[in-house]
Amino acid sequence: MTNQILAANNQLEGKSDTYHNQDSMMRIAVYAERISWLFLVLTLIVAGVIFYLIYLTATGQIGTEQLMLNIPSYLVPLFLGGFFWILLRLISEGVYILMDIEDNTRQKDATEGS
Repeated sequence: MTNQILAANNQLEGKSDTYHNQDSMMRIAVYAERISWLFLVLTLIVAGVIFYLIYLTATGQIGTEQLMLNIPSYLVPLFLGGFFWILLRLISEGVYILMDIEDNTRQKDATEGS
């Protein structure tokens, strides 16, 4: 066991002292951003369905009562899609900001230590 720890320490000796893998953090940020845009597209599709139903109601093809009964079931995915779009964008941008803060902190520590 000790030999494995020493081997791992020898491999890490030339690398910076970080607790995260920068490539995997970037991958998480990119995936969150892509999935957020997927939620936005789905939300816009639901919004299009709602506007189409309002159009059908205005032209008299469906009853107002039927629209009023179904509107809450259409608004829930609309609000959830918007919420998840905002949340995933926040995660994506948050990862980028935290990585920038970490890089700036390390640069300051390296210049002060020299």
